[in-house]
Amino acid sequence: GYKGRTAITELLDLSDEIREMILERRPSSEIRKAAIGEGLTTLRQSGLQKVFNGETTLREINRVTFIE
Repeated sequence: GYKGRTAITELLDLSDEIREMILERRPSSEIRKAAIGEGLTTLRQSGLQKVFNGETTLREINRVTFIE
């Protein structure tokens, strides 16, 4: 079984392009797409890595993240 807690994280590095998109009030879907294009690891991807590492289950990741 599993014991304790582990974090899944999503950290957005504000590049000049992303910063401009936010200031221009572009749709969040566009900002997200650009961020992923720049290498953002999404919350779900972070969780799936924990599944692959044997730290948690897919069921738990599905419970705590939205399917994109």
